[in-house]
Amino acid sequence: MIARPGGTSWAVRLSVARRGGWRAWLAVSGDFERDLAGQESDSVLTPRVEAESRRGRDYVRVTIAMTVLAPDVAQALTAAWWTFRKAAGNDTEGWDMAGASAEVQPEEALAAWLPGAQWPGSSRLRLDDIASLLREPARAPPR
Repeated sequence: MIARPGGTSWAVRLSVARRGGWRAWLAVSGDFERDLAGQESDSVLTPRVEAESRRGRDYVRVTIAMTVLAPDVAQALTAAWWTFRKAAGNDTEGWDMAGASAEVQPEEALAAWLPGAQWPGSSRLRLDDIASLLREPARAPPR
């Protein structure tokens, strides 16, 4: 794992459904994204909306990604959830927080699986990275 003065680097993704569907999300998405980016700090790096998944007219799921510097996975998740809640502000009724999911992984482990990928700053894969992963034999994640 990558250890820095603020702790280990953790790649955190939160996925939360937005109540009210696509139109309701579009009405508040700009403000939410600005508020989310405003939560960046020494321990929470590049918080951003990574994806919006639409299923039908009344359902949208928003995936938020960030890098968190924390001593352990529990504190990384706590910092990420706090960042999301702070960005949501008084609009907590607009989110299905009970159905939220999270993925927290050491950032170095992800970087080792994606040779040449842009990390930390971007979790977007380039087509070249995906093609090289398909050509290489499977390998165990680093410990």
